[in-house]
Order: sequence, then C-alpha cells, then structure tokens
Amino acid sequence: MKKVLLLIDCDSCRQLYVHSRVASEDTTAWELHGNNLIKLAVRDGWAESWDRNCQYCPSCLEDNEELALNIL
Repeated sequence: MKKVLLLIDCDSCRQLYVHSRVASEDTTAWELHGNNLIKLAVRDGWAESWDRNCQYCPSCLEDNEELALNIL
C-alpha cells in the first residue's frame, strides 16, 4: 500500500515542524491528517497565512514583525 508523509516546513526559513503524519493514498485521509497536523503546529506557536497556503515557525514570527502582522 502506498503511504503519504505529511510534513510542515516554514515558508520563510524552511525549518521543519517537529511532528509529521502518515496517511494512506486516500485524499480524504490527507485532508484529515493534514488539518490535524496544522492544528497541532498552531498550538505549538506556528502560524498559517489567511489562505492556508503558508506556514511560519515561531522564530520567524518573532524576528519579523511585518510577517506576524500579515498573518492576522
């Protein structure tokens, strides 16, 4: 069976988020596990853009005030 590894990396510095998820080739599983991974990252201080296409680590948000303001 094919599996998909879901990872989050910062769109600014490319740091990888410490957690990941594995899903089957079913796209419904990708959405479910991907959304859960994003929720976990946000809980740990990561942020996502308004269109949900970009994720940013806490270090980049702290170092770049303009970036942090554009997220909200």
